[in-house]
Amino acid sequence: MSFFKPQQPILQKKQLYCNLETYRQMRCVRVEVVEKLYLSGIYTCVDQAMLVWGLVTGIIFMGGQFLTISWQIQAIFWSILTLVGIIAMITLTHSWTVWEKITELLYAWVILMLLGMALTDSAIFLGWGYILSHLCHLWLILSAIGYGITGWMLHSRAFFLSALIHAIMVFLLPLFGGWQFAATGFAMTSNLWLFSEAQWDMLLPRELKQLKGNDALELTPAGISRFPTSARGGKDFAGIG
Repeated sequence: MSFFKPQQPILQKKQLYCNLETYRQMRCVRVEVVEKLYLSGIYTCVDQAMLVWGLVTGIIFMGGQFLTISWQIQAIFWSILTLVGIIAMITLTHSWTVWEKITELLYAWVILMLLGMALTDSAIFLGWGYILSHLCHLWLILSAIGYGITGWMLHSRAFFLSALIHAIMVFLLPLFGGWQFAATGFAMTSNLWLFSEAQWDMLLPRELKQLKGNDALELTPAGISRFPTSARGGKDFAGIG
Protein backbone atom coordinates (compact mmCIF):
# COMPACT_ATOMS: atom_id res chain seq x y z
CA MET A 1 0.00 0.00 0.00
CA SER A 2 1.29 3.43 -0.95
CA PHE A 3 2.17 5.88 1.85
CA PHE A 4 0.31 8.60 -0.05
CA LYS A 5 -2.86 8.70 -2.13
CA PRO A 6 -1.32 8.78 -5.60
CA GLN A 7 -4.68 9.14 -7.32
CA GLN A 8 -5.45 12.31 -5.38
CA PRO A 9 -3.99 15.62 -6.65
CA ILE A 10 -1.55 17.37 -4.33
CA LEU A 11 -3.71 20.49 -4.49
CA GLN A 12 -7.03 21.07 -6.17
CA LYS A 13 -10.06 23.30 -6.06
CA LYS A 14 -12.45 22.52 -3.22
CA GLN A 15 -15.51 20.46 -3.95
CA LEU A 16 -18.74 22.06 -2.77
CA TYR A 17 -20.73 19.13 -1.49
CA CYS A 18 -20.63 17.21 1.75
CA ASN A 19 -22.95 15.28 4.02
CA LEU A 20 -24.54 16.79 7.11
CA GLU A 21 -22.35 14.84 9.53
CA THR A 22 -19.20 16.09 7.86
CA TYR A 23 -20.47 19.66 7.78
CA ARG A 24 -21.20 19.55 11.51
CA GLN A 25 -18.00 17.74 12.47
CA MET A 26 -15.81 20.15 10.50
CA ARG A 27 -17.64 23.25 11.82
CA CYS A 28 -17.94 24.57 8.29
CA VAL A 29 -18.49 28.28 7.76
CA ARG A 30 -19.72 29.69 4.47
CA VAL A 31 -18.81 33.27 3.55
CA GLU A 32 -20.86 34.28 0.53
CA VAL A 33 -19.09 37.62 0.13
CA VAL A 34 -15.80 35.79 -0.38
CA GLU A 35 -17.35 33.54 -3.02
CA LYS A 36 -17.99 36.62 -5.15
CA LEU A 37 -14.23 37.13 -5.25
CA TYR A 38 -13.88 33.67 -6.85
CA LEU A 39 -12.51 32.17 -3.64
CA SER A 40 -13.85 28.99 -2.03
CA GLY A 41 -16.06 30.72 0.54
CA ILE A 42 -16.41 27.49 2.54
CA TYR A 43 -14.02 27.02 5.43
CA THR A 44 -13.72 24.07 7.79
CA CYS A 45 -12.34 24.33 11.31
CA VAL A 46 -8.86 23.58 9.95
CA ASP A 47 -9.22 26.20 7.23
CA GLN A 48 -10.30 28.73 9.83
CA ALA A 49 -7.28 27.94 12.01
CA MET A 50 -4.99 28.43 9.03
CA LEU A 51 -6.63 31.77 8.22
CA VAL A 52 -6.10 32.88 11.82
CA TRP A 53 -2.43 31.89 11.70
CA GLY A 54 -2.06 33.58 8.33
CA LEU A 55 -3.35 36.81 9.83
CA VAL A 56 -1.17 36.43 12.94
CA THR A 57 2.03 35.76 10.99
CA GLY A 58 1.28 38.57 8.56
CA ILE A 59 0.84 41.10 11.35
CA ILE A 60 3.91 39.93 13.28
CA PHE A 61 6.40 39.86 10.42
CA MET A 62 5.13 42.91 8.57
CA GLY A 63 5.16 44.74 11.89
CA GLY A 64 8.73 43.63 12.47
CA GLN A 65 9.63 44.93 9.02
CA PHE A 66 7.92 48.32 9.08
CA LEU A 67 7.21 49.37 12.68
CA THR A 68 9.74 51.63 14.38
CA ILE A 69 8.73 50.87 17.98
CA SER A 70 11.17 49.02 20.26
CA TRP A 71 11.75 45.29 19.93
CA GLN A 72 10.66 44.78 23.54
CA ILE A 73 7.23 46.30 22.92
CA GLN A 74 6.88 44.34 19.70
CA ALA A 75 7.87 41.13 21.50
CA ILE A 76 5.06 41.60 24.01
CA PHE A 77 2.60 42.24 21.20
CA TRP A 78 3.90 39.24 19.22
CA SER A 79 3.57 36.98 22.26
CA ILE A 80 -0.03 38.03 22.79
CA LEU A 81 -0.85 37.40 19.13
CA THR A 82 0.90 34.01 19.22
CA LEU A 83 -1.08 32.95 22.29
CA VAL A 84 -4.29 34.11 20.58
CA GLY A 85 -3.35 31.98 17.57
CA ILE A 86 -2.62 28.94 19.74
CA ILE A 87 -5.89 29.27 21.66
CA ALA A 88 -7.85 29.74 18.42
CA MET A 89 -6.16 26.71 16.85
CA ILE A 90 -6.97 24.50 19.84
CA THR A 91 -10.55 25.76 20.06
CA LEU A 92 -11.20 25.26 16.36
CA THR A 93 -9.46 21.95 15.70
CA HIS A 94 -9.29 19.93 18.93
CA SER A 95 -12.56 18.05 18.41
CA TRP A 96 -11.58 17.23 14.83
CA THR A 97 -8.16 15.92 15.83
CA VAL A 98 -9.79 13.74 18.48
CA TRP A 99 -12.29 12.45 15.92
CA GLU A 100 -9.53 11.63 13.43
CA LYS A 101 -7.15 10.32 16.15
CA ILE A 102 -4.38 12.82 15.38
CA THR A 103 -4.30 14.88 18.58
CA GLU A 104 -0.50 14.45 18.64
CA LEU A 105 -0.36 16.67 15.57
CA LEU A 106 -2.14 19.48 17.39
CA TYR A 107 0.17 19.05 20.39
CA ALA A 108 3.20 19.19 18.10
CA TRP A 109 2.13 22.52 16.62
CA VAL A 110 1.38 23.96 20.06
CA ILE A 111 4.84 22.93 21.31
CA LEU A 112 6.55 24.39 18.24
CA MET A 113 4.73 27.71 18.56
CA LEU A 114 5.43 27.97 22.29
CA LEU A 115 9.08 27.09 21.69
CA GLY A 116 9.36 29.76 19.02
CA MET A 117 7.72 32.34 21.27
CA ALA A 118 10.00 31.46 24.20
CA LEU A 119 13.17 31.66 22.09
CA THR A 120 12.07 34.92 20.46
CA ASP A 121 11.25 36.60 23.77
CA SER A 122 14.45 35.32 25.38
CA ALA A 123 16.53 36.61 22.48
CA ILE A 124 14.95 40.06 22.70
CA PHE A 125 14.82 40.52 26.47
CA LEU A 126 18.05 38.69 27.34
CA GLY A 127 20.07 39.94 24.42
CA TRP A 128 20.78 36.63 22.70
CA GLY A 129 22.43 38.21 19.68
CA TYR A 130 22.66 35.17 17.42
CA ILE A 131 18.99 34.21 17.72
CA LEU A 132 17.94 37.86 17.54
CA SER A 133 19.70 38.20 14.20
CA HIS A 134 18.16 34.95 12.97
CA LEU A 135 14.51 35.26 14.06
CA CYS A 136 13.25 34.73 10.52
CA HIS A 137 15.41 31.64 10.17
CA LEU A 138 14.07 30.34 13.49
CA TRP A 139 10.42 30.61 12.51
CA LEU A 140 10.95 29.20 9.04
CA ILE A 141 12.75 26.20 10.55
CA LEU A 142 10.00 25.65 13.13
CA SER A 143 7.37 25.91 10.38
CA ALA A 144 9.29 23.46 8.19
CA ILE A 145 9.41 20.98 11.08
CA GLY A 146 5.69 21.46 11.73
CA TYR A 147 4.74 20.93 8.10
CA GLY A 148 7.02 17.91 7.92
CA ILE A 149 5.28 16.36 10.94
CA THR A 150 1.92 17.22 9.39
CA GLY A 151 2.90 15.63 6.09
CA TRP A 152 3.98 12.46 7.90
CA MET A 153 0.88 12.14 10.07
CA LEU A 154 -1.57 13.03 7.29
CA HIS A 155 0.32 11.15 4.55
CA SER A 156 0.26 14.38 2.55
CA ARG A 157 2.58 15.34 -0.29
CA ALA A 158 1.28 18.91 -0.09
CA PHE A 159 2.57 19.39 3.45
CA PHE A 160 5.91 17.74 2.70
CA LEU A 161 6.25 20.15 -0.22
CA SER A 162 5.41 23.05 2.09
CA ALA A 163 8.07 21.86 4.55
CA LEU A 164 10.61 21.80 1.72
CA ILE A 165 9.67 25.32 0.58
CA HIS A 166 10.08 26.71 4.09
CA ALA A 167 13.44 24.94 4.42
CA ILE A 168 14.63 26.39 1.11
CA MET A 169 13.52 29.85 2.25
CA VAL A 170 15.95 29.58 5.16
CA PHE A 171 18.85 29.50 2.69
CA LEU A 172 17.35 32.18 0.43
CA LEU A 173 16.85 34.74 3.20
CA PRO A 174 20.28 36.42 2.74
CA LEU A 175 19.18 37.37 -0.78
CA PHE A 176 16.47 39.63 0.66
CA GLY A 177 18.90 41.75 2.64
CA GLY A 178 17.00 44.12 4.91
CA TRP A 179 13.64 42.74 3.78
CA GLN A 180 13.92 39.37 5.49
CA PHE A 181 10.94 39.94 7.80
CA ALA A 182 8.69 40.90 4.89
CA ALA A 183 9.88 37.93 2.82
CA THR A 184 9.32 35.53 5.72
CA GLY A 185 5.90 36.95 6.46
CA PHE A 186 4.87 36.71 2.81
CA ALA A 187 6.10 33.11 2.51
CA MET A 188 4.40 31.89 5.69
CA THR A 189 1.15 33.83 5.23
CA SER A 190 0.65 32.99 1.56
CA ASN A 191 1.28 29.32 2.31
CA LEU A 192 -1.37 29.27 5.05
CA TRP A 193 -3.94 31.10 2.97
CA LEU A 194 -3.31 28.82 -0.01
CA PHE A 195 -3.96 25.77 2.16
CA SER A 196 -7.15 27.36 3.51
CA GLU A 197 -8.46 27.93 -0.02
CA ALA A 198 -7.53 24.63 -1.65
CA GLN A 199 -8.12 20.94 -1.07
CA TRP A 200 -4.93 19.08 -0.29
CA ASP A 201 -4.11 15.40 -0.45
CA MET A 202 -4.02 13.30 2.67
CA LEU A 203 -4.74 9.86 4.09
CA LEU A 204 -6.08 10.06 7.63
CA PRO A 205 -5.63 7.21 10.16
CA ARG A 206 -9.34 6.39 10.10
CA GLU A 207 -9.36 6.12 6.33
CA LEU A 208 -6.08 4.22 6.32
CA LYS A 209 -7.64 1.64 8.64
CA GLN A 210 -10.57 1.31 6.25
CA LEU A 211 -8.21 0.85 3.32
CA LYS A 212 -6.27 -1.87 5.14
CA GLY A 213 -9.52 -3.59 6.02
CA ASN A 214 -10.54 -3.39 2.40
CA ASP A 215 -7.26 -4.94 1.28
CA ALA A 216 -7.88 -7.82 3.67
CA LEU A 217 -11.33 -8.35 2.17
CA GLU A 218 -9.88 -8.46 -1.34
CA LEU A 219 -7.67 -11.39 -0.30
CA THR A 220 -10.75 -13.62 0.03
CA PRO A 221 -12.74 -14.89 -2.98
CA ALA A 222 -15.88 -13.21 -1.71
CA GLY A 223 -14.10 -10.04 -0.63
CA ILE A 224 -15.79 -6.88 -1.82
CA SER A 225 -13.98 -3.54 -1.86
CA ARG A 226 -16.58 -1.24 -0.40
CA PHE A 227 -16.06 1.59 2.07
CA PRO A 228 -17.10 5.23 2.19
CA THR A 229 -14.71 7.87 0.95
CA SER A 230 -13.20 9.81 3.81
CA ALA A 231 -14.98 13.09 4.29
CA ARG A 232 -11.66 14.77 5.00
CA GLY A 233 -9.55 13.42 2.21
CA GLY A 234 -11.90 12.38 -0.57
CA LYS A 235 -14.68 13.89 -2.60
CA ASP A 236 -17.47 14.04 -0.05
CA PHE A 237 -16.12 17.42 1.01
CA ALA A 238 -12.94 19.24 0.21
CA GLY A 239 -13.14 21.97 2.76
CA ILE A 240 -10.14 20.88 4.70
CA GLY A 241 -7.29 22.96 3.63
